[in-house]
Amino acid sequence: MTLSNAPAAGVPAARAPAKRAPRRSQEDRSRDAKERLLSATIDVLMRRGYNGLTTKEVASTAGLSNGALMHHYANKAELVVAATSAVYDECIVRGQRIARTAEAVKKPIEGFISDSLSVYFDWPYLAAMEVIMVARTDEELMNRIKPVMEYYRQTTNALWLEVFKKAGYTPKQARTILNLTLNMTRGMAVNRIWQHDDAYYQTLLKEWVKIIDEQFPLKGAGTKAGRAKD
Repeated sequence: MTLSNAPAAGVPAARAPAKRAPRRSQEDRSRDAKERLLSATIDVLMRRGYNGLTTKEVASTAGLSNGALMHHYANKAELVVAATSAVYDECIVRGQRIARTAEAVKKPIEGFISDSLSVYFDWPYLAAMEVIMVARTDEELMNRIKPVMEYYRQTTNALWLEVFKKAGYTPKQARTILNLTLNMTRGMAVNRIWQHDDAYYQTLLKEWVKIIDEQFPLKGAGTKAGRAKD
């Protein structure tokens, strides 16, 4: 008589033990906690402003304890600066995607405006303004936030100056166009805080592109050919 390991008729086979999901590493858990805290910081900052933001509310919004927050960020200023830095790092990546398209070289002014509007006409700039206005009279906070803003601006400027040069503008022309456009866009962004009329701003920006094209005409749009050195 041969013995069989098969289950008797009508008796269900024993289930194999369920595999446990791999346990996340401490590094993964820490990274997840930081991401949640930084996202919650921007959320609270936009709703409450810098002065109204508390680490307790940020921790609660992130679904973490205040102790967990303090484990990663020693104080409110450190937390807010870290969140602002993360936001502007994302802005840099987004700008790089725009600048590295063929369309950006064909229409560099429009490309730079599009990149600028995605920051200055949206919550990243509003969040930064909340911090900067407080930092105006808080030297320690200014010393923390200033390098973040300078890094974003220098990185983005270098990126777009290269695009302008590829389009055919000289370095001097590229700097002039970029800085004029940047300051005009930021001025509109400040005005937009109390005057929401995006159609009007878009009309002005279209006129600005025409002015630049007339002031700095390119011989063969989108090419380097024909641009005189200045």
